[in-house]
Amino acid sequence: MKLLDHAARRLLDRLQLAVRPGSTATRQGGHKSPVLASGVEFADHRQYVPGDDVRHIDWKAFARHGQLTIRQFEEERDARVYVMLDLSGSMSRGAPVAKLDMAKRLAASFAYVGMRQFDRALVMPFGDDLERETRPLRTAADLPEVDRFLTECGAGGPTSFAQAVRSLAERFPQRGLVVVITDLMKPEGWDAGFRTIGALGHELRVVHVRCPEDLAPDFQGELELFDVEDQRTVRLRVSRDLLDAYRKEIEKHVTSCRDSARRAGGRFVDVPIEMPLETALRRAFAGGDAKVAGGAGGKR
Repeated sequence: MKLLDHAARRLLDRLQLAVRPGSTATRQGGHKSPVLASGVEFADHRQYVPGDDVRHIDWKAFARHGQLTIRQFEEERDARVYVMLDLSGSMSRGAPVAKLDMAKRLAASFAYVGMRQFDRALVMPFGDDLERETRPLRTAADLPEVDRFLTECGAGGPTSFAQAVRSLAERFPQRGLVVVITDLMKPEGWDAGFRTIGALGHELRVVHVRCPEDLAPDFQGELELFDVEDQRTVRLRVSRDLLDAYRKEIEKHVTSCRDSARRAGGRFVDVPIEMPLETALRRAFAGGDAKVAGGAGGKR
């Protein structure tokens, strides 16, 4: 299955990951990864963004051109993007497109742009731990490998995001951008996981993939519910009041996860599965407002 068609790749060639100023490195060519540091070799300029360290403003350049620019520095260090993909049972829900299908396309997209904008990209699905991961991917020529890898991934079973993050910390000490693609339907472990990612010095991006039934199930009456993650069956009578209470709890949970991600210095993006892929990509990559570069940029 080809996850990214020609139109999607053409859009991705113009998209850049919007990252927090001064956080992780992004590759600008050659074999050096510019890191916004203060005591290493000067590399280049970029436009000032609110929140940048004003000590790095090049005032001489401002006097010449009338534009605020930031001096960038570089050190010999690989910059990485880690794409963590939720394979919990609930990710199989959704119609006509399952949440996992949208999540796979987003994961392939982050890997594709990560290979261009960063030094290396890794895709790592997780259940109750990190399942397995791709090798460190370096160029767009590795995209077919990503496609094959993700096509083989299926949803099912329990998840432990906190354990998956512990494994990430143990096995991949290199700091980078961590993208978590999930439906957040597991009730616990997110706050601890997000805090750990932030404490390790990574930049965090949470992409919340959801279907309408997650927030607004439309069934009522006597039901037998099967928990696809914990493999348990529960019988209950579903009333309108119960559905309203459920909806409020889900909204409260998602809001809590959003707040946790932001406290960890991360960004939180909501992507409904019914959203057109182009719109979803722009939203997911910007982490808020869309950011489209004038050219492809980065490495090839």
